[in-house]
Amino acid sequence: MLLLKTFKLCSLAVLFDEDQKHGATDRGKEIPLVDGLIINKEEAQKDWLLDAVITPEWKPFFEEFQRNDQHFMAEVTITKKTNDPATLVCNVKAINDLHDNVSIHLDGILVVKNDDLSDMLLKNLIKEGYKGDNLFEEFKRRKKDRGQAIQGILSNVYNQVKQKGYYDSESS
Repeated sequence: MLLLKTFKLCSLAVLFDEDQKHGATDRGKEIPLVDGLIINKEEAQKDWLLDAVITPEWKPFFEEFQRNDQHFMAEVTITKKTNDPATLVCNVKAINDLHDNVSIHLDGILVVKNDDLSDMLLKNLIKEGYKGDNLFEEFKRRKKDRGQAIQGILSNVYNQVKQKGYYDSESS
């Protein structure tokens, strides 16, 4: 029996890596959602289905990914925007015009939950020599900032995903 759990998709951000054609100033884009849902297929591969309802001006952005059969990393939050985000490797399965908006169907594989990012960040800080109160304060700062430290971790995860064969990097 296939069990599916459906949740409200609250936010979607497309993340980029240095390997991709986007410049460093275009490392990610927050996609404004009109509506959306995300379905956990409850499978060992951590597969998710996403339906993001967006405004028409975003259609060409996703058409390029679909046309090139290009996978990308995305950060999503479910149920409410204040929840911790999860990182998925996604590909565009379908683009459907609605009356006033566009529905984008994505397949995604969960690669990082926020707890995993926190663990990775903490390990990196320890390797950098932080200890005691300094470790705690730097951890809080970097976790809140979600800047370069998190982007570096995500780049490492992105490379690990390529190596594990979740997708063929030659087609991305």
